[in-house]
Amino acid sequence: MSGDKTLIALTLSIALFLSTACAVVLPGVLSPTPAHTPTPVPAPTFTPTPSPTPTPTPLPADLLGLGEDALFIGDVEGAVLAFRAALDSAPDDEIAAQALLGLGRAYLQDQAYGPAAEAFRRFLDRFPDSPLASQAHFLLAEALVHTGDPLAAADHYRAYLEAGTQIAPYLWEWIGDALRAGGDDEGAIDAYQAALENSPDVSFEVGVREKLALAYTALEKYDEAVAQYDAILAKARIADYRARILHQAAQTLLLAGRIDEGYDRHLEVVNTYPTSPWAYQSLLVLVEAGVEVDDLTRGIVDYYGGAYGPAVAALYRYIDANPDHLGEAHYYAAMAHLRAGSPSLAAEQFRVLVETHPESDRWGDGWMGWAQARVARGDLDGAVETYRAFVEAAPDHPRAPEALWDAAQLLERMNRLEEAARAYEKCQAAYPDSDYAAPALLRAGLQHYQRGAMAAAADDWRTLAEEYPESPFQAAGFLWLGKAYLTAGKPVSATAALRSAVRADPLGYYGLRAADLLADPLAPPFPPAEYVPPADPDVGRDEAEAWLADWLGLPSADDLGELDGDLARDPRLLRGLELWELGRRDEAKAELEALRQATADDPLTQYRLALLFRDIGLYRSSILAAARVIHLSPAETPLDAPPFLARLAYPTYYGDLILSDALEENLPPLLVFALVRQESLFEGFATSFAYAHGLMQVIPSTGASIAQALGWPSDYETADLYRPLVSVRFGTWYLARQRDRFDGRLDVALAAYNGGPGNAAQWLAAAGDDPDLFLEQITLGETRLYLQRIREHYAVYVRLYGR
Repeated sequence: MSGDKTLIALTLSIALFLSTACAVVLPGVLSPTPAHTPTPVPAPTFTPTPSPTPTPTPLPADLLGLGEDALFIGDVEGAVLAFRAALDSAPDDEIAAQALLGLGRAYLQDQAYGPAAEAFRRFLDRFPDSPLASQAHFLLAEALVHTGDPLAAADHYRAYLEAGTQIAPYLWEWIGDALRAGGDDEGAIDAYQAALENSPDVSFEVGVREKLALAYTALEKYDEAVAQYDAILAKARIADYRARILHQAAQTLLLAGRIDEGYDRHLEVVNTYPTSPWAYQSLLVLVEAGVEVDDLTRGIVDYYGGAYGPAVAALYRYIDANPDHLGEAHYYAAMAHLRAGSPSLAAEQFRVLVETHPESDRWGDGWMGWAQARVARGDLDGAVETYRAFVEAAPDHPRAPEALWDAAQLLERMNRLEEAARAYEKCQAAYPDSDYAAPALLRAGLQHYQRGAMAAAADDWRTLAEEYPESPFQAAGFLWLGKAYLTAGKPVSATAALRSAVRADPLGYYGLRAADLLADPLAPPFPPAEYVPPADPDVGRDEAEAWLADWLGLPSADDLGELDGDLARDPRLLRGLELWELGRRDEAKAELEALRQATADDPLTQYRLALLFRDIGLYRSSILAAARVIHLSPAETPLDAPPFLARLAYPTYYGDLILSDALEENLPPLLVFALVRQESLFEGFATSFAYAHGLMQVIPSTGASIAQALGWPSDYETADLYRPLVSVRFGTWYLARQRDRFDGRLDVALAAYNGGPGNAAQWLAAAGDDPDLFLEQITLGETRLYLQRIREHYAVYVRLYGR
């Protein structure tokens, strides 16, 4: 199996320990993936050989450590093997209890709930007086919830609660959930009420009240349910959440027979939160009941609900019947046509808005939409004319600079480079103080550069660098000015410009690229560096704490990293640590993040939390806390801070795993660390807005394809992406395949990793062999920023760990 080779060696030790003269079959543990074909073993000969030195047998305590290490990286099979071995060889009840509990945890992590429950039952039968018994009750409850025995689960949650806990409100909530699942709604209500008695925060309270409302509704106690919804609305502030609660309250009132009140609540949802999907659900109820809804509101709600046909019909009825607010109606009718794939009809509605309703707040949006409709039907020249006409008609409109920028972007898209350059220059000249001015000069120069007009390009970039010294694009202007001078055969001027780029932003993408080019005009975007891990992760800690003490004016650095009394007793910390120990990661993270955010301006507390979070494995929060310390400190960059502190912000967690798979795929390990930091901040259970999962943020469809290509792991499912062992293997394999596809170009491979290989191929075709031009050709802002950030992270990793 690819992955952590250290762990494989330890797993082999376990196998040797378990084996006798007969071979031991270890299904799923030692089988190599198809990417690593085992070397054929030649037939044995009978030549006498010296007896090998016996392999030391792991001690049971060592086996427990191996099991924990395996669980940490998601190697469930290895964990089961280790814990079984520790259990079979345990010299005393303490070791046996830890082994049996570990075995159950391994099954639970693997979602093998039946075996997990059996292991925890065995534990409680055998070790009822163990200090770990309360934890076994909790974990047994977690397993029983999934095996279809929620009432028994409630009993075991209670057993944990009775043993004493900092998380009683959570326990009562989970008891309530189990009782509801088992059909005991009355008992669930009592449990939820108990949970509210010591609610840790508003978020917890409103969540429990919502469950209370549902339990009351199940018992047809509708008035009590509505009272819970009203209590939520008295505290909830997030618009979409308020819309959902209002919708549920309205439905409950209808169930109670309070019809008029129910419809009034639905109307409140529709009128107050028309952009929410819950407004659309309420609208459906009202329309079905024949309750009148204003056609303008109805059309807007339908539009945001994705019902474009009904939206257009309602808006046209409104336009025919009403003289007021027609600009809004035309705008949403146009947008509905556009979303429905009818750009010609959309263009007509935008035109009517622009030509007949100049008083409307949507007038400028109408111009922009009109141009977008022309783009949608392939009339790019017409769109450019529309943008320009808008600016001519209303040069002081807030969206006028955007219109000139969009016109230039379209000309660039059509590869009309000189026209695009002039359009960008006009955008900057007409609106020199707008947010579009500096990037417009950068893009203008790029158009001239691509058509070989180096003098014109240099003029634009020189203006950018000199007139926008506070802009984040200044370093880009200097970099490209240097490249223009290099192309023109002016090395002295090029060197001066590149050095200015480095000074402008030494750890930013453009400053780093300028430094690369100063060292080697043909340098790739990711210059190679050898990974040299520190022998001790705490090396330099004393120096860092002395630096912190000096900065903070403390009399001594002694025990600087230890929690003080107030912090150690903070309820959020106590609850978070207990939840983390029980495997309730989301709830634990919420508590501990609340503490980190509440102390964000206290550098000493942030440092202590960074250490604590590192030690328990809450890596994302640790990194954020360490980065906050550096931000608050006199250090201008992470590399100006003491190395130990910088390494807390730029760590190499899962080092053996990442190093093994990176080397297997011939990838620079430091680049993979930089990628993981960008993707997940080393949080193995992270999920993005795009539903990418795990350390390396592999999306489920890609994960399924990789699993099929590798033939591993067996019985693959999406949840496997949360296992670091799987995520790192998949991520490095996929990145390496993109590198191979694009002839070794790591920058293009990274763009493909984030933005898709099809897009990366188009950007590469437009840029040719120039890696700096490749970045500028990336049309997805997220992917362009992604590539820049990884280069910046890589530079820090090289300085901290490289050679």
